[in-house]
Amino acid sequence: MARCQVSKLLLDDYDMLSRYMEGKAVKMILNCTENNISMLMEDGIIIDFSNLEDEIIFDIRLPASSDSN
Repeated sequence: MARCQVSKLLLDDYDMLSRYMEGKAVKMILNCTENNISMLMEDGIIIDFSNLEDEIIFDIRLPASSDSN
């Protein structure tokens, strides 16, 4: 697969988003405001994006079942 041009400072973030999002469908949008969006992916992972002034922050929440292992 071709890799997009990504800043070297953001490679870890890009790799993490790619691992949890690429090739997967969004099952439901849980929250959507001017500054935040939360999406439930088809595999149960929730990805939150927040706009804080001049940067975008994301958080990945794994399904509860994967915490019990």
